[in-house]
Amino acid sequence: MSPKNDQEIMNEYLSNERTLLAWLRTGIGIMVFGFVAVKFSLFLRQLPPKYLAETVAPNSNFTIYLGIGLLIAGALTILLSYLRYTKTVKLLKQGKYQYSTAMLTFITMMLFVLSISLIAYLIIAASA
Repeated sequence: MSPKNDQEIMNEYLSNERTLLAWLRTGIGIMVFGFVAVKFSLFLRQLPPKYLAETVAPNSNFTIYLGIGLLIAGALTILLSYLRYTKTVKLLKQGKYQYSTAMLTFITMMLFVLSISLIAYLIIAASA
């Protein structure tokens, strides 16, 4: 295998930075969704009952907990993406980069559990 030239090395570092930025956007998006869930739940609680006369608004804190869970998931996504970025930079400098799916698996499972919780909540709320 031939040694890498400066352009190839620079492309690897830039690719790592683009990956970090994509994960940061993902984390921010998850946090925004969590923030909206919490704020909408609080908004519904402050509405006078006459505006909700024809609908049944679930009276539980589940959406607040789900929103907080999404905020935590977004923050974890940002933190883990930064840790992965720094680890990748270190490995690239050593010329020993190893591909790993551990972070992707963790974040995917965390969001899957939160999504299933939201789906279950919406089904229960619709049938009440």
